[in-house]
Amino acid sequence: MIEFKEKIYEVLQQMNYSVGELAEHLGMTHDELSFAIENKKVELRTLENISKELRIPLYSFFDSEDYVPVKRNNETPFYINKASQDIVDALQKENSMLKNELEKLRLQLSSCQNNVNMNL
Repeated sequence: MIEFKEKIYEVLQQMNYSVGELAEHLGMTHDELSFAIENKKVELRTLENISKELRIPLYSFFDSEDYVPVKRNNETPFYINKASQDIVDALQKENSMLKNELEKLRLQLSSCQNNVNMNL
């Protein structure tokens, strides 16, 4: 079974990613991340962020099978963050209001076009 630190370093190497680059994306220093990895003192949230940054499943750090990641193509990291229900509700309400406003503007435009056509 591959050790935790070996698995992280292996994935970093396969993806042509340095510990420093990963640390920068995580808001940590190279030394902080290296120390955490070497001493197996990586917080769960940090481990979660590492898996997102490297685009590998979180369980792969604990799985005994080797995980082969997809090679990185100099792309900006992509994160999927779930919004709270309050934010979702507020956005849906705003979306609904904007749709109503758009419909009112369409009706006004149609009315103006009809007036122009009548005057021609």
